[in-house]
Amino acid sequence: MSSSYNEDNLDIDDSLEDEDSSPKGLRRAANKSKKYEAELAAALRKLAFYEAGIPLDDPKMNYFVKGYDGDLDPVTIRSAAVSAGFMHDGQAQDRAQVQENIAAQDRVSRASAGAMPEDVTESAAYGRLEAAMEEGGVDAMLEVARQYGIPIASEQ
Repeated sequence: MSSSYNEDNLDIDDSLEDEDSSPKGLRRAANKSKKYEAELAAALRKLAFYEAGIPLDDPKMNYFVKGYDGDLDPVTIRSAAVSAGFMHDGQAQDRAQVQENIAAQDRVSRASAGAMPEDVTESAAYGRLEAAMEEGGVDAMLEVARQYGIPIASEQ
């Protein structure tokens, strides 16, 4: 078995072929390296803000992103955004919302303590409509109908 190995079949990176060891070639390589390092640093910075949950498409947040010069740890970035007023602490908001919901449920429980449940069957509704008709006439019956959400033809 003969191997058909020759240099034409190899994929040689063109950027390596163009570089030479002359001072001019070395300067070119150094400049190219600086350019790639800057692109890498920008990409890592953008990734850190993304991981911190910073909405990069928000124009308000662009000011924060451009002005931030601290550590690129996502937790540090997020806490800096919260302390600067660009974002709200989601956990604090969640805790406050839970406490507010508990307080609202407590108010409802205290308000309904000792109250009798209302009969909401169809026959009870007809009974209320008939009682309203007998006591107050058509106007009273229409008022009860409105309370049940029954559409009134003359009001449409």
